[in-house]
Amino acid sequence: MWTIANLEKLDHKLHHLRRVEASYRAAIRRAQQAMRENTADPVKAKKKFEKIRAKHELKIAKLQPKVKQLTNLRAERKG
Repeated sequence: MWTIANLEKLDHKLHHLRRVEASYRAAIRRAQQAMRENTADPVKAKKKFEKIRAKHELKIAKLQPKVKQLTNLRAERKG
């Protein structure tokens, strides 16, 4: 039986995971902006950006199945 408290807990966890995912995406955007501003050595700046992007995209890829599973569970329990 799913109580209101359990559903709120599920919502809270889902909200937290989405915030974490958004922070990873923001880090990618910040790195891209820093790359654009760094015109002294564009090759080095692009390499640094690609490294940061790859790291955060890997974290996002690990997080998305959890978010999807919780979203499906929430829809199943709410509906």
